[in-house]
Amino acid sequence: MIEYDGEWIYALFCQQLKSGWLVGGESQSIIDRSNQKVADFTRHQPNFISISTTDLTEFIADFMAGCRLGIPIFLCNPYWGDTEWEQVSKITSQVNPQQHQNLIMIPTGGSTGAIKFATHTWETLSASVWGFQEFYAVDKINAICTLPLYHVSGLMQLIRSIITDGRLLVSNFQQLCIEPNLITNQIELDDYFISLVPTQLAKLLDLDPKWLAQFQTILLGGAPPNLDLLNRARSAQLSLALTYGMTETASQVTSLKPAEFLAGNNSCGRVLPHAKIKLRSPNCEIQIEAKSLMLGYFPVFNSSADFEPDDLGSFDSDGYLTIIGRTSGKIITGGENVFPIEVINAIMLTGLVADVWVIGLLDRYWGQIVVAVYVENNIPVSGDTLSQAISGKISKYKIPKHWVVVDLIPRNSLGKVLIPEIEKLLRAKLDRNS
Repeated sequence: MIEYDGEWIYALFCQQLKSGWLVGGESQSIIDRSNQKVADFTRHQPNFISISTTDLTEFIADFMAGCRLGIPIFLCNPYWGDTEWEQVSKITSQVNPQQHQNLIMIPTGGSTGAIKFATHTWETLSASVWGFQEFYAVDKINAICTLPLYHVSGLMQLIRSIITDGRLLVSNFQQLCIEPNLITNQIELDDYFISLVPTQLAKLLDLDPKWLAQFQTILLGGAPPNLDLLNRARSAQLSLALTYGMTETASQVTSLKPAEFLAGNNSCGRVLPHAKIKLRSPNCEIQIEAKSLMLGYFPVFNSSADFEPDDLGSFDSDGYLTIIGRTSGKIITGGENVFPIEVINAIMLTGLVADVWVIGLLDRYWGQIVVAVYVENNIPVSGDTLSQAISGKISKYKIPKHWVVVDLIPRNSLGKVLIPEIEKLLRAKLDRNS
């Protein structure tokens, strides 16, 4: 069994960088910056490292330095608003540098909408890599990353390529849409995995399906894709691999192989070798055991060997998993989790509305879109005004794309919101405005 001590990890990073691991990256500048970070951290001895940057060199250098010294690492979204950073500050104030050495905290959301950090180690992250490698029967895992490295979906592409002596190419998705051939000129696409969320897949299908069809495998996760998108991908003969996983399990725990997808299978696939999934009766609630399972939500550590997300599933006779619903009202838009209560609270704090509810509606590109239904507070107020009022308070992707003013939020005698009534109301109003 490999002992993932900091010096071993750092040596592996440097070895891979020098051998061309990061396609198009400035390897020596990353090593130099990381060595400087090691010196700075050794001198100042911080309790933890918070990595919040879109700069590739800075992210990798900080991450490498933190791993080498065993300093607790918190990956953070640089686009968080004030409310989210206040939550992060409360969480990181509980760090004990002696007790929390060698931990990697990856952000996710909880059922209340509050930010949580799933606590991982190199052991849990590498277990995900070995399961992925065995399932896909590949030696080296080469990856094109268009997703943020502070997300588990982006970070795991970095970890997979490092551990398996693969190659990593990091690309800005907007730039990729404009000039996809910049990638084609650097690598052979049929040697690479690319990870996308449904929004990205839909955009690239609109732009150049033939370019997409060159990839070895297109991993699709982050949100449930709609049937129209899957049919378009199949018609374009894309090597699509639908997946199911989450931050808590260090990305995917099930996957559908491309040949199975092209044969007409739309499930999330079979369980990967490092994981086990059970369904709890009577509601088919998913229960996951995995070597890649997080230690807990920082700073609390799990007392259980399994994890129960808010997903409901079913297995067919051949062991293919299909997600059939969720136990919460969580909205997944463009691969990002949005919890209605957080958005509702932000809107109510403006004092501009008397009542409000937030819901997710199906959308071709985003999977779901965030929509707010609100009651004006004596004075008329537009959706644009409300968007501006909560801008900077919550992340941009959480701000509703549609605002619908109503006379009353439908509720029952106990005050519980009648979701079907809201959905019916929304569809009628949005149809009239389209």
